[in-house]
Amino acid sequence: MAGYRLGRAVPDHPDGLVATARVIAVSAFIALIAWKLGGQDLYRHIRAGTALTREEPQTYRFALALLLVPGVLGFALAQLVDAMTHRVWVARNKLPPAPRGGDPKEPLGRRLRRKCLVALSARLLHDGPTTWDRTWKQIRRTQPYVFVRVTTRGGREIVGTVADASRIAVSPQPRDLYIQQTLRQGEDGTYYPTAYGLGAFVAGAEIETVEWVSQQGDVTDV
Repeated sequence: MAGYRLGRAVPDHPDGLVATARVIAVSAFIALIAWKLGGQDLYRHIRAGTALTREEPQTYRFALALLLVPGVLGFALAQLVDAMTHRVWVARNKLPPAPRGGDPKEPLGRRLRRKCLVALSARLLHDGPTTWDRTWKQIRRTQPYVFVRVTTRGGREIVGTVADASRIAVSPQPRDLYIQQTLRQGEDGTYYPTAYGLGAFVAGAEIETVEWVSQQGDVTDV
């Protein structure tokens, strides 16, 4: 489970009895497999008292595999899920718009494919578990930089530029934001970079709204 969590972005992990139940279930599944892959022999060696004497090399190989293999397999599974998730979302985005009210002339195969892709993409996490994660990653893929207007819970507005030197915290971290260049509005209404400014940090708990403007827009329109 630790390897799987390391391999892809997932929501906050449950605590308490839910986490304990998951660990027990996964451990029991691994134990069943390990029993047929050498666990039964190890049990006999322990009963005979030879596990750490005559059969010591085999015992250590089995213990090492039991500790390492599940984590590696979990990480590989997470990578596979992420790759398949990306392919599902790309395929869904390439679908033609669904006809309103249904189109009886639309091929059955296309209707089934649309339903399957929509159902799968609704269940699979893509680019993180929250809209915050997905939005920022989409923006970073398509825009070299953007202008942002952040409104805090106290009503303050912070205008600036988010580019490569900026930092956006994604799940499961708090939604903190570092704006690498802040802009101040002059008397003429134009926004100018802050003199000697080194950016601004905005705590995620203080963010009320975030507005984005493409780099194609003029700074005077921010």
